[in-house]
Amino acid sequence: MEWQVLVLVTFGNPKRSKRLCDTRFVAVEREKVAPRGLEGVVATTTAICSVSDNFLQYRGYRIEELAGKAEYEEVAYLLLNGELPNKVDLRDFKAELTKHRSLSPFLRGILQEMSETGTGMDVLRTVVSASAAEDPAEGDNSREAEYAKAIRLTAKLPTMLATYIRRRRGEQPVPPDPTLGHAANFAKMAGLDHPRAAEVLNTCFILQAEHGLNASTFAARIAAGTNADMHAAVTAGLGALKGPLHGGATDGTMKMLDEIGAPERTESWVEKAIASKYKFSGFGHRVYKTEDPRAKFLRKFAQELSKDWKGPKYFEIQERLAAEIERQRPKMSPAAAAKVNVVNVDYYAATTYTFLGIPADLGTSIFAVGRMAGWCAHIMEQHGDNRLIRPESEYTGPSGKRWVPIAER
Repeated sequence: MEWQVLVLVTFGNPKRSKRLCDTRFVAVEREKVAPRGLEGVVATTTAICSVSDNFLQYRGYRIEELAGKAEYEEVAYLLLNGELPNKVDLRDFKAELTKHRSLSPFLRGILQEMSETGTGMDVLRTVVSASAAEDPAEGDNSREAEYAKAIRLTAKLPTMLATYIRRRRGEQPVPPDPTLGHAANFAKMAGLDHPRAAEVLNTCFILQAEHGLNASTFAARIAAGTNADMHAAVTAGLGALKGPLHGGATDGTMKMLDEIGAPERTESWVEKAIASKYKFSGFGHRVYKTEDPRAKFLRKFAQELSKDWKGPKYFEIQERLAAEIERQRPKMSPAAAAKVNVVNVDYYAATTYTFLGIPADLGTSIFAVGRMAGWCAHIMEQHGDNRLIRPESEYTGPSGKRWVPIAER
């Protein structure tokens, strides 16, 4: 394009060529900087996470090296510090997390008031925001202060969510157990009695701990870019996560499976869904085009847990549904077919959580528990080399209008 501009400037009528040059340049700039949803735009640099098709790594470790092998606390330490901990590091990190799990009477009071009618994400967003008022380092964006805040937020979020889960069942909260790890303690506080709850949730938290510059992380970094503190930035992330286009399609997936009802109804249901332009939950991803590397872990959990499940044949329906959508994709418009290109992380998370006894509408809140360490790592990285995030916008409205007195309008 630069060569084309040079030709116009050099060989044409100077005035006419300059106008053409400007017009051509603006057109190219619009094409480059204003794609819908900023798709393909590189907005920052990061050493925390890398995401591409069928590839996810945290600080240089592929997700396959962490999920099913590490403890969530190890991964949280990795995200916040850049390296996996040794035995002493991990012991001390766990001790700090354990120390800060409990909630103050102030936060418990807010939870008690909100839990009757609020959703899980409303409660988490509000209580995290309120916790800034009692944080001893409120307003301090130094690395030392933010690291301590990251530990406190990572430690407290499971207690907030478990308290909410108990409250909406009409039960009293269960205090944190200092003898249990992050996932096992949450399972106990939330009243999840399944024998594999701690093991499965530990891996789920790792799978959801970080995912590059997704919507909630970008929202958190934008807030951090204003030099807002960590609590404000995390609250922005929680607000973005609540949106169903980002925060998880677990609820929609379970509604879809319930609507199908039985494996043998899948084929006809998909035909009708395609005809009515139904939005399939748990399918498609902006980055992953051939496979979501997290989904295989959750599929395995869903398959294993389904063997003892006494309710509807959800896993069988899922398998039939995924195969049927793939078979009938040629019937869809190109745009619709592109949106169901892969099974994403939420598809099998929905049934995994259901088999563990977690209601589907809490899937996004579980996601937030795992993601807290990732958000905090990004906020610290943003504050460590900060520049206000202020992109331009392409104006598409009218111009040249003149004010007219109200009597003449």
